[in-house]
Amino acid sequence: MEEYLNLVPVRNEKVELKKIDGKYYLLIPMDSKLDFLARKLHGEYRRIELDEVGAYTWELCDGRRTVNEIGKALKARFGNEVEPLYERLVTFLVELGKRYLVEFKRMDGIV
Repeated sequence: MEEYLNLVPVRNEKVELKKIDGKYYLLIPMDSKLDFLARKLHGEYRRIELDEVGAYTWELCDGRRTVNEIGKALKARFGNEVEPLYERLVTFLVELGKRYLVEFKRMDGIV
């Protein structure tokens, strides 16, 4: 996990965060030809619901902050509610990475 603390998560520019009916969602455009049937059934976007901590984390993934800095901001805003902080944060960011919603870069370039 230590290896992630100095990495900088960068949001996928095509994905946007929206608050709909009091809930936060990542709206992921279904723009692949393979998404044709899914678009017919579900509309133009795939949605992933986030809680307030997840939504704030997404906003902090601006391509300038390291995972360590994001963790400090989460701790300042949410206190002990986010503990165990870095275990949860890294797990969340890795999951976003697996879905191509964020990518990680070093200060000197993409990992």
